[in-house]
Amino acid sequence: MSKHGQPSLNSSVPVKKSKLELQTTAPLDPPVFNARYSDPEFALHFSKAFRDREHFHDQTSQAKLVNHPYPTASLPNFLESTEYLKTLREELLTETYFHKSNDLYEFYQSEDLRLSTKPHITALKDAIYSDKFFSMMSSLTGIDLDPSVIDLNGNQYHEGCYLLCHDDDIKNEKEGRRIAFILYLVDEDWSAADGGALDLFRCNETGYPVEVAQSLVPVRNTLAFFELSSVSYHQVAEVLSKNKSRISISGWFHGPLQTKLVSKSMPFHLITESAEVTLKSMLNPDYLSKNNISVVSDIFLNQSSIELQKFMKADVYEELLRELSEIDQDQVWDEQMGPRHVRSYRRVSDKNQDIVPPILGRLQKLFGSSEFEGWLKRLTNLEFLKLNSELRLFQKGDYTLLHDHALEKTGLDVVFSFPALGELKEWDESWGAGATHYVADKANLLTLYPKHNTLTVVLRDEGTLRFIRFLTARVRECKRRELSALYTVNDEEDDEEEEEEEEEGDSK
Repeated sequence: MSKHGQPSLNSSVPVKKSKLELQTTAPLDPPVFNARYSDPEFALHFSKAFRDREHFHDQTSQAKLVNHPYPTASLPNFLESTEYLKTLREELLTETYFHKSNDLYEFYQSEDLRLSTKPHITALKDAIYSDKFFSMMSSLTGIDLDPSVIDLNGNQYHEGCYLLCHDDDIKNEKEGRRIAFILYLVDEDWSAADGGALDLFRCNETGYPVEVAQSLVPVRNTLAFFELSSVSYHQVAEVLSKNKSRISISGWFHGPLQTKLVSKSMPFHLITESAEVTLKSMLNPDYLSKNNISVVSDIFLNQSSIELQKFMKADVYEELLRELSEIDQDQVWDEQMGPRHVRSYRRVSDKNQDIVPPILGRLQKLFGSSEFEGWLKRLTNLEFLKLNSELRLFQKGDYTLLHDHALEKTGLDVVFSFPALGELKEWDESWGAGATHYVADKANLLTLYPKHNTLTVVLRDEGTLRFIRFLTARVRECKRRELSALYTVNDEEDDEEEEEEEEEGDSK
C-alpha cells in the first residue's frame, strides 16, 4: 500500500491570515476576572466539591460543577468587561488559522497564542500567566499547577466540524497536562441546536468510554475546565449551525501526575465462518473467467488494491436489497461497538446470525469458504490461513479511529458494500464523510467510498493503517452497510501474543 500518493489528511495549511499591522500602542492592562471566583469562601466550597466529586451550584455567580461522569466546572461571566471580550474575539478572528483534519477531528486552530502580538490577546495571555490566576486555579482545584507551562490556542469549529472522543492522553509519567480549559467566545444566542457541545463520556467497569453522560452547551464568556485522568473522555460534538462558528480559546495547565496512566488492551470480537457456497451461484460471471481474473490480478499486483463493481449477479443483488428492505435493521444489527475513543458502529452479534437475511448469510458463508479463498489467491497470489469477518452498519455519528487500543493485524482487507442510500443513486463524496482512508506516515494513500454492489480488496502491509471517517449530519439517513473481512496469516507466535494481550487487558 505504498503506491497511492495523495496529500496528507493531517493538514496544516493556513486558511486565514491577519491583515492587521503590528500594534505600536502601549500594552493594555490585563483583563479583570470575575471577583467571585477569587473569593475565599467560594473557593473553599468549590474546591471541596471538586475534590470529593460533588455537585456544586453557586447562586451568586451561577457557577456550576457537574460531578458525573467526572467533575467539570462552568464559570459564567468569567471576564468582567464585555467590551474587552468583544474586542478579544475580533482580534482572535484575525489570527492565522490552520485546517486540522484527520481520523479524530475536523476544525481550525490558530498558532500558539503566546506568539501573538495583538494587544487584547497579549493582555489575556499575561493575565493567564499571572501568579494571581494560577493561585486562583490551584485554590479551586486543589492541584499544584506549574505556572511555567501552559498551552493556549484559538479554535474555530464551523458547520460539520468536530473533535471525537479522546482523553487528552498524557505521555510523561511524572509531569504533564492536569487541567483542560475552554474560554467560550461563541455568539450570545448559541444554543443546543447549534451543536458543538462539550460531551462528557461515562466509562464502563473496564475504563472504556461507552456513552455520553453530560452535554454542556457553550455559553459566551464562560470558562469550562476539568481534571485530566484515565477516564476523562470527552468530545466536541459536530457543529450544526450554518451561519455561526464555535469560537473559543483552549489549552491545558500542567503539573505533576499523581497516578500513572495505563494503556488498556482493546477487546476484539471476531467471527470466523467456513461453509461451502458456490461462486457461480452469486458472483458476476465476468469475475470468474480466466482472462478477466488475470487482468484483475495484474491491476492488484501493480496497485495493491482493486475495486470490483457489479460484484454480485444483478438479480441476486436486487433480491438482497429487497430482503434488507423488509427487516428491522436495528434488530439485525443489534450490537453497538465501542469503546467510543476507538470506534462507534453497529454489527450483527453472534446470537443474531440466524436472522441475517438469506442472501447476506450466504455471502458471509461464501467469504469463509475454501472456494472463495482459492479465488482470492488467484487474484492476489497470496496465501491465507485465517479469516475474521463481521457485518457492519455505520450511520450518522459513527466512525473508526486510529488508536493504540485498536491496531489491526496486517493482511488483505476484503469489503463488500451494500449501502442504504434512500432516493440517492450513489454516496455523495462532497459530504466528506463515511469513506475508508488508508494512511501511512500521515499521508493519505487511498480513499474508498461506499458503493452499491462493490467489492474492494486492499493489501494492508506493515505501517499502513485504515479508518472510516466520521459520518457527519450531512449524510442524513444514508447508511454504510458492509460485510468486512480480514484475511491474514496467523501462526502460533501470533496466537501467543493475542493471549498475552487478553490476559493483560483482563488484569487492568
